[in-house]
Amino acid sequence: MSFSNTTTLGFIGLGSMGLPMAENIVKSGLQTYIFDIDSSRCNTLSREHIHTCSSPREVGDKANVIFTCLPSLESARSVVLDTHTGVIGSSHIQSVVSLGTTGSAYAKDIASQLHTNNISFLDSPVSGGPAGAKDATLAMICSGDKETYNFLCERVFPNMSAKQFYVGDKPGMAQTMKLVNNINLFMQLAGTLESLTLGEKAGLDPTQMIDIINASTGSSRSSQVFIPNNVLSGDFNFGASNEILKKDFDLWAEEVETYKTSDQVGHAARSTFSKAVEEHGMDADLTMIYKTLRRVASLK
Repeated sequence: MSFSNTTTLGFIGLGSMGLPMAENIVKSGLQTYIFDIDSSRCNTLSREHIHTCSSPREVGDKANVIFTCLPSLESARSVVLDTHTGVIGSSHIQSVVSLGTTGSAYAKDIASQLHTNNISFLDSPVSGGPAGAKDATLAMICSGDKETYNFLCERVFPNMSAKQFYVGDKPGMAQTMKLVNNINLFMQLAGTLESLTLGEKAGLDPTQMIDIINASTGSSRSSQVFIPNNVLSGDFNFGASNEILKKDFDLWAEEVETYKTSDQVGHAARSTFSKAVEEHGMDADLTMIYKTLRRVASLK
């Protein structure tokens, strides 16, 4: 397998994260073939070197390297493996790059099935949220085919991310790392917001508390960015729904079961978020947990 200036790209899944990533990927200037079940999303990527396709199979018949960014494990599996429309039966495809958070079991299975069809796999979940996707400041966490990774680092990834990390040649390693990151975020966010309710109940101002935390030892990414911008602002617009939150917690629990590690702190965060999911619904932004925590604390 070799890549060059004539290598063609594909992108499947132009959702809230996929579309801004695709907009940055096409800056590579390489011929790019796109597909989404909502064809109107494809219209926003109108360029001379961008071509809309009617199915994942057609993308695979045109593109050498295909990026997928799908909202669920079911859709991600179908796009790759469906015997009628999936890319695995395509004629032109050389490599699949999975940008979603799927868990290591999915990555291992997909990589194995692609390998039997002489197709490489790069597990490449991204971190940075919708804002990072839009601003091209994502962190790319990669494992699997090194040749694909090297080519993308040279021609594509600089247009969509600030940092790239290759964590190993085994598919699934990047997924485990992504879930390590996500559970860390969820624990920070739940713990910091819960602590604010104590201070507010005692008469302290939440905004000043965050300023003090950020100048002290309790500082974190949650206190520095997410809480000021997406919670205390009143916007509750981190950009990830409770549905995504639940999926990531479920995948994290699978990793814990696989590797037999402690889950006490993560389990507590999961239980806390579960109350917010029940109260606000699956479509609500995950930052709505603050409203639940304030209610529990009898704060108006």
